[in-house]
Amino acid sequence: MPNTIQTLGVFLTLLPGFLCAYVAQRLAIRPKQTELDKIIEALLLSFIIYLCVGPFFGFAVPIGWHPVLIKGLQSYGITVEWKELVSLIAGAILFGILYAININHDWALTLLRTLRVTDRTARTDIWIDTFLGTSGTVQVGLTDGRIVIGWVHSYSDDSADASLFLEKAKWIDQSGKAVPINGLGILLLRNSGIQYVMFLDNETSEADTSRLA
Repeated sequence: MPNTIQTLGVFLTLLPGFLCAYVAQRLAIRPKQTELDKIIEALLLSFIIYLCVGPFFGFAVPIGWHPVLIKGLQSYGITVEWKELVSLIAGAILFGILYAININHDWALTLLRTLRVTDRTARTDIWIDTFLGTSGTVQVGLTDGRIVIGWVHSYSDDSADASLFLEKAKWIDQSGKAVPINGLGILLLRNSGIQYVMFLDNETSEADTSRLA
């Protein structure tokens, strides 16, 4: 029984790291990870969370045991440190949110790029890196020669999908005249064949006709 309870206590100590990683995974746009990457990340997060919360509780595991005599027979009672357990869970959720914000806004790697330590970003690829840092009116050229402009409402978080939804969208004909699309907007899927995306000034109402040659 003691070994089983101690194992359970260690498991509960490691669990916040997996919870933290799950929260970050749901909130942040991240590169795909292998199962080994996920386990290593969760273990590291568990270690960090335990270092932050542990000092307030003497680094004790959240569950323990104590011997109890029942009718002359020795048994074991389970002791749960609810304050520590709740603190670990709350810390995991809070740290997961902060971790996700850091990934989405690229704070840590922005600092490291400023210090010339790395040239990498926290984003999955240049598609999502561009759209996370830019918004407004865009001009989209398709492989069949058609051009559409509109306000970026939403976009896929994977360049393999490469889809866009544009509000206040307009087709641009060969003469450069804008033809409004009636309705909410236009959803350009991967099969639409997006060739380029040109980011325009928000005040721009017409396409750059120099690309229509």
